Amino acid sequence: MRHSFVLDGEPVSAEEGQTILQVVRGLGRDLPSLCHAENLRPHGGCRLCLVEVEGSRTVAACHTPIQEGAVYTTHSPKLSRLRRSILELIITDHPLTCLTCSANGRCDLQRLAQEYGVRAPGYLNPERHQPEPDHRHPFIKLEMDKCIHCGRCVRACDEVEGAHVLAMVGRGFASRVVAGNDRSLEEARCRSCGQCVSQCPVGAILDVGQLTEGLPDQTVQTTCTYCAVGCLFLVRVKEGRVIQMEPDPQGSANRGHSCVKGRFGYGYVHHPDRLTQPLIRQGDGSFQPASWEEAVTLIAQRLSAIRQEGGPHAFGAVSSSRCTNEENYLMQKFTRMVMQTNSVDNCARVCHSPSAFALGAALGTGAGTNSFEDVERSDVLMLVGANPTEAHPVFGSRIKQAVMAGAKLIVLDPRNTELAQWADLHLALRPGSNLAVINALQHLLIEGGYLDAAFIDQHTENLAAVEQVVAEATPEWAEKHSGVPADLIRQAAHLYGSANAAQILWGLGITEACHGTLSAHGLINMALMTGNLGRPGTGSSPIRGQNNVQGACDMGALPGVVSDYRSIHDAIARQEHRQVWGVDLPVEMGMKVPEMLDGARHGVVKGMWVMAQDLAQSDPDTQHVVAALEKVSFLVVQDIFFSETAHLADVVLPGASFLEKEGTFVNSDRRVQRVRKAVEGPGESLSDGDIINRVARAMGFDLNADEGPGSRVNAEKVLAEISSLSPNWRGISMDRLNRRGFIQWPCPDPDHPGTPIVHAGGDFIRGRGLFTPTPWQPPAETVSEAYPFLLTTGRTLFHYNVGTMTRRTGISQLQSAQEEKVRLHPDDAAQLGVTDGERVEVRSLYGSVTVGCLISREVNPGTVFMTFHFPETRTNLLIGPAADTYTSCPEYKLSTVAIHRLDV
Repeated sequence: MRHSFVLDGEPVSAEEGQTILQVVRGLGRDLPSLCHAENLRPHGGCRLCLVEVEGSRTVAACHTPIQEGAVYTTHSPKLSRLRRSILELIITDHPLTCLTCSANGRCDLQRLAQEYGVRAPGYLNPERHQPEPDHRHPFIKLEMDKCIHCGRCVRACDEVEGAHVLAMVGRGFASRVVAGNDRSLEEARCRSCGQCVSQCPVGAILDVGQLTEGLPDQTVQTTCTYCAVGCLFLVRVKEGRVIQMEPDPQGSANRGHSCVKGRFGYGYVHHPDRLTQPLIRQGDGSFQPASWEEAVTLIAQRLSAIRQEGGPHAFGAVSSSRCTNEENYLMQKFTRMVMQTNSVDNCARVCHSPSAFALGAALGTGAGTNSFEDVERSDVLMLVGANPTEAHPVFGSRIKQAVMAGAKLIVLDPRNTELAQWADLHLALRPGSNLAVINALQHLLIEGGYLDAAFIDQHTENLAAVEQVVAEATPEWAEKHSGVPADLIRQAAHLYGSANAAQILWGLGITEACHGTLSAHGLINMALMTGNLGRPGTGSSPIRGQNNVQGACDMGALPGVVSDYRSIHDAIARQEHRQVWGVDLPVEMGMKVPEMLDGARHGVVKGMWVMAQDLAQSDPDTQHVVAALEKVSFLVVQDIFFSETAHLADVVLPGASFLEKEGTFVNSDRRVQRVRKAVEGPGESLSDGDIINRVARAMGFDLNADEGPGSRVNAEKVLAEISSLSPNWRGISMDRLNRRGFIQWPCPDPDHPGTPIVHAGGDFIRGRGLFTPTPWQPPAETVSEAYPFLLTTGRTLFHYNVGTMTRRTGISQLQSAQEEKVRLHPDDAAQLGVTDGERVEVRSLYGSVTVGCLISREVNPGTVFMTFHFPETRTNLLIGPAADTYTSCPEYKLSTVAIHRLDV
C-alpha cells in the first residue's frame, strides 16, 4: 500500500512502512544525521533529523513511518535552531583540533558544524572526558576522546557482524564505548572486521591507513582475492602504494561489510619478499636471476621438446583460483592448443570438485543453485560441514543476521563452531560420518511424509533407487556411526522437512572426504524430495572456498571440460572451438592433479606448469607430492612469492597480485565481477595472463589475447572469446559489467539480466532433477590404540590457505594468528597430562609435526583440529592418500593421529 502526503510543499507518495528519512534521501534530498546508517536499524539518538509535522510535534525522521495525508517540513528556521543547538551540545565534549585530526575533511560532525554555522561549544562542561588513545590493535586505532556517543559502532558490531563485542557504558558525559568487559579489542575477541571504522562519523575509531597515510590520490574499485564471497572494495592508493582497503557500500555481495583479511590483509602486495624477476635453476641447485627473454626462451624450448617426444601425457598444467577468469581461460587454452593435451586442472580438485560433480550430474550444472540474498528468505537453514564465520566471514555474518531475524538454523559439524552455538540444533557428528547422518535424514524425510509429491512427479526421476538404499538408514543406525543422538536427527529432519522455504549450504567438511560426492548427492536429494529448489529461500549449494575457484572451473581449467562445463567430446563445442581457435581440441581425457603427480613419480609426466598454486604445501600426503615434483624433468612455477613448490622448480616466474591486473572473478553464487588494476607490480613482474601469452608466442602460437606481438593481454578481448564459446556466458561482457557491477550466470544473451536462482520453478538444466543413491561408505581410517584421535583440518578467521599472503601483513601481529596449534578438548588434555601452550608431537601413519597445544572446548573429546596456514608446521604431512572415488578430492577432514608429550 502506498501513502500520499506532502513533503516540503510538494505532494509525494511512498510505500507504507517507509520512514520519513528513507523517503527524503530516496528523493536525493539532504537531511542531517550522525547516528543513522542505511544498513543499521533506526536509532533516533542524535535527533539531528528532526522534522516538523503539521498539527503535531517535531519527530525524528529516521524512525518515524510516513502517514497518509501528513504534511512534513524538513528545513525551517526552527529546525535549524534545534540542529544548531544539538551540534553545540555535541562539541561541548569534543576536542576542537580539526586541523590535526586524522578525520579532517572526512568528518560528518565537522561538515554539519560548518553547514549550520557552529563555531564554538554552546554549553559549559568543566570535566570533558579525555581518554588516552588506544593504538594496541595493529589496524584499528581508538581515539575515544572524539567519540560523540552515536552508538553506530556498537550497533554495527551487533547487527552487521553479529559479534556483540562493543557496548556503551555510563550515562551522559560519562558515556563511553568499551570492548568486552572494558578490555583491549583483541582481548575482547574482536573479529577485526573494521565495521566500526566504517560506521564512525568522526575520528574516534580509525583505520591505520587513515591515521598514518592521509588522503589517497587515487581510488579504484575491485573485487577481493581471499574467499569466494566476492566482496567489492574501494582501494585507496597514494603515490603508487595501497594505503587502505575500504568495503564498498555498493558491493552486491558484501553491502559495505568486510572481514579482517579483505580489509586489512593487503600489505603482502608491497612486501619485500615479492618475486621481482624470473629465476632459473643452475647446475648446483641455486637460482639465478634471468631476463624474461632468457626464461621464456628456455620454457618454450623445453616444453616444445616434451610435447614432441612425450606426447599428450607428458605434460600437465595446474591453474589457479587466485587468478582471473581470463588467466584461467588462457592457461587451459595454452594446454589444449599449444601442448595438445587436456591435462589441465585447478585447486578445485582438492576442495569442491565433488560439489561440481554431484550438482552437474543431478541438476545439470556444477554451480550453486541460489544467491547469498536467499538466506534472508529462508525459514530454515541447514549448514553442513562449513564454518563460514571463520572461512567466509561476511557471509557468516549474513547467516547470523538471518537467525536474528527469525530463521531456524541446523548445523552439522564435528566442532563447536560459532554458528553451532547460534544453532537451534547442532548435530555434532564424528569426523568421517557425514554420509550416515545424511542418509538417516533422507530416510526420515521419506518415512515421515515430508515429500513434495507434486514436485517429485513433475520435475524429478529415480526416487525409488534412493528409497531402496536408505530404507535401513534409521536414526539409531546413524547414531552408532556418528555419535549423534537419534532423537536429534529426528528433530533436524522434522525442522527441515516442515519448512516452507529451506536451504542447505555445505562446505569443505562435506567435500574433502572419501565419500564427498555421495554426501553432496545426499544433500541434493533432500532438496529434491521436499521441493526446496528453484524458489527464493530454498536451494542446495556449496559455499565455495577460494576467491575464484568457481571461475577457474567455469573457464574449463579441468581435464574433461572446456569453458561452461562443455564436454571435450561434445560435437558442437568441438566445432565452435575449431572455428575460434583454428585447431581441434584434444580428444583423450586429461589428467587430474593426483594423476599428474602419480605420472611424474612413474616417469610419464616430464613437464609441469604450476600457476599460483603451492602443491608442496597445500596438497595432502606432502611427502608423496614432493617426491613426485622432484621427479618432473622440467617444472615451471609461477607465483608472487618463492613458495615451497618454487624450491623444486627449474624456472620460477614472478606473477602479479589481484591489485596489479585487469579481469574478472566469479564468486560462490555465480556472480561475475570486475577486477581492476590499482598499482603496478614490483620489479619485472607480469600478470599471469601476460606470462602465458609470451610463452605461447615463443612457441609459435597466437592465443588471440593481445593486439599483436609485444603487447599486453587485453582482458576485455579474452572475455569476449570466453563468452563466444560459453552459452551461459554469451550475455556477459566487460562493458556490461562496468555498467551493471555484476552479472550472475547463466546469462545467455546481451539482453538477459542474469540468473539469481538456477532451476527456477523446477526447470532443471538437465531436464529432470536426478535422485542419486548414496550407499553408506565407512571412513578411510578409524581410531586404534596406536592412533586414538580423529584429526580434522580447516581454516581460521585470520589466515587464508597456506598463509602466503596474510602472514606477510599486519594480521600476523595478532596474538591468535602467530602460530599453529593443535586444538584439544580439556578431557583429552587431562588424560594426556598436557598443559595449555605445551608443545607436543602429532603423529599419523604418514608423518609427524611438532606444535603447541591449545586446550579448547571448540572440539569434542576424541577429536583434534589443526589448520594448514603455517608452512613451518606442514600440517598436510599428517594427511594420507585417501580420496573421493568420483573426483579424487583428498580426505583432508579425517586422519587418525596420536599426540605425545615431548618431554616424556
